Amino acid sequence: MAQIWNDDDGERWAADADRRDRVLAPVGEALLTAAGLRPGEQVLDVGCGCGATTLLAAGQVSPGGTATGLDVSAPMLRVASARQESGGPANGRFVHADAQTHPMPGLFDVVISRFGTMFFTDPVRAFTAMGSALRPGGRMVLATWQPPEVNAWLTVPGEAIMRHATAPVDLRGRSMFTQSDPAAVEALLTRAGFVHVRLEDVRVPLHVGADVAEAVEYLAGTGPGRAQLAAVADADRDAALADMRTALTGHAGPGGVRLEAAVWIVTAFSDAPRTAAR
Repeated sequence: MAQIWNDDDGERWAADADRRDRVLAPVGEALLTAAGLRPGEQVLDVGCGCGATTLLAAGQVSPGGTATGLDVSAPMLRVASARQESGGPANGRFVHADAQTHPMPGLFDVVISRFGTMFFTDPVRAFTAMGSALRPGGRMVLATWQPPEVNAWLTVPGEAIMRHATAPVDLRGRSMFTQSDPAAVEALLTRAGFVHVRLEDVRVPLHVGADVAEAVEYLAGTGPGRAQLAAVADADRDAALADMRTALTGHAGPGGVRLEAAVWIVTAFSDAPRTAAR
């Protein structure tokens, strides 16, 4: 996964960082509301990507606190650092590292992550290390996707595309949905040493385009959208995109095109210092 996020996928996210962060802003707001950050706290943002949530967190813990963003993607961290240097809060910083292996002493009050924890090859090791990064009693707050079938931002365009596909595409097998099962998430975090694990069902509207044309372009360029369009023959691609436009027209309003997203806001606590799993 580190190689993927340092190659085309990482470059794609970095090139479109501002728009992607605008689309996902309601998720970041829900995450930080649940985290309840306070001035003076030390925050670790795992899988921080282009740094939007890290810099928001840095503002909320000032004065006296810091926010450290950690990610494996050099392309996205270049964007994060540029954002910080061009007017971002001075108490934000970024580290190019893998949460599965990077030493993280227990100096943090809070660990947060917006869609940054679903891609671990060894999730138990990663979450154990994240627990070790927390002070005793520290809290971890994550945003992860619920299954694709309850996410309208996927089902509305996806059903239009798949009417033209030559083979089924099961989005549930994509790594972004590895933490969509509440029971599996609770079991994983308990095994990693966390306590008081809770998942909250949160639904937020995503502004996916100023108009239907922009929404089609954005959604067709997401990972799920690209996977579904890859199952459509070249001769049928225009018809699939036309059906997408028709489907999205019903969700367009004066403020643009909005589709609901379903996420889990996961909260868990560290009750004692731990060492990373071997």
